[in-house]
Amino acid sequence: MNTTTYKNQIKSPFQMAPRKPFERKDPLREEIEKNLGTFNLTATVEEDKNTLSLFKHVPGPIIAYICTLRKGSEVVGIGRGSAILTRINKWVDRSARYAFNASIIESVVNSTKALDALYLKTATQKDIPILNEETNEIDYTDNLATDKQKSYLKELIHINVLDERERSQWESELEELTKEEASEKIQFFMR
Repeated sequence: MNTTTYKNQIKSPFQMAPRKPFERKDPLREEIEKNLGTFNLTATVEEDKNTLSLFKHVPGPIIAYICTLRKGSEVVGIGRGSAILTRINKWVDRSARYAFNASIIESVVNSTKALDALYLKTATQKDIPILNEETNEIDYTDNLATDKQKSYLKELIHINVLDERERSQWESELEELTKEEASEKIQFFMR
């Protein structure tokens, strides 16, 4: 007995189309890439006369610097560094360099929170909520789903959701979805 099995070359119209493999983006990689680039900060170092006047009672010469760190015209950090020359610490060049470096380091450390605030204020990416300075509340309107996402999701709902009540429930939620939530719902229907 010789049996031959034939493979049908015509696809059935009832067969589901093969799914394309979904490529997941690594959220860690996305966050890392947001912070890459060149940042122009200006450090202005001056003699700190205010600190010198406050420490008049300390014996020995004092070296004091103040470093102002700016991003463009906005001050983002201020740091101070000082050194006192004594019998133990008698190297002038080393002490001056130490005070100078300390003022720069402190200004950079102090600028981290200010730089975060500026990052939120001047965010150009649409997925970052913007801080409304008048009300001190985060504005999520730029983070809402795009019209393209909404129309595609509406199409998917009409195709996949058969129950009328459930369909109207899904459609009522469309206007309040964020971009991320809309993307998740589209992926849910694509599975």
